[in-house]
Amino acid sequence: MCKQKAKLILQKFIENFFVPKYQFLRIVPENVIQITLHNTQSIRKHITTIVSDQVFTNSHIVTLQESWAVDNESYNIPEFEEILRNRLIGRPRAFGTINFCKLNIEPRITDRIEIENGNSNNHVEISGFKLDNRLTIINVYNNPSSSLELLKETLLEVKDYIDESEKYLILGDFNHELKLGSLLESFMLQSFHTRLFSPRESTTNARTVIDGVFGRIDDYNIEVFIYESYSSHHKPLVIRVHEL
Repeated sequence: MCKQKAKLILQKFIENFFVPKYQFLRIVPENVIQITLHNTQSIRKHITTIVSDQVFTNSHIVTLQESWAVDNESYNIPEFEEILRNRLIGRPRAFGTINFCKLNIEPRITDRIEIENGNSNNHVEISGFKLDNRLTIINVYNNPSSSLELLKETLLEVKDYIDESEKYLILGDFNHELKLGSLLESFMLQSFHTRLFSPRESTTNARTVIDGVFGRIDDYNIEVFIYESYSSHHKPLVIRVHEL
């Protein structure tokens, strides 16, 4: 009897004090759209890591950068539909964005954005889509060798697809520092009237702040959390858009 009581006490102790740090991200409230973004450093290599991670699979949208995805391959995340990727023909390379969305939020893509700028050494890829009239999402991958000027030039091409009276997020791996006083942040504010929602904290193993979330969402409550990755140099960002 004493052993059984001790076992119950130990079990209660474990339940109360050893809760996984990111457990809360696995349960998404009904009034929240959860988006997980990640420079996955090849979906081809790391798709099994994604499909086994409940933070990814319980999100509504997954946006990936540096996908290495090629045009003649498909990548399956159960319960999600792939809705848009930058098309890469030929051998896999460190290029590209790819986007997945759960069918149960009934996405209606009214605009498709696919932009590629640069060459094999300096390149920027952008893809985007709109969920009903609620939210436009722009997914960006900027190669580390690309200049800030090339990134700005490519981002400006997105303006034709954005209705600035609507709500939108511009997110991804920008490969330019987003610490206080960042030139990129100033450009985004001036050109897109966005503010930085993501924390000014390290998003890579090199302690750099280069993955981020900009947005223009005045009447929505936004939270952005830095998550962990076991397969990539980059940390995922988990975005929660609370509808008011």
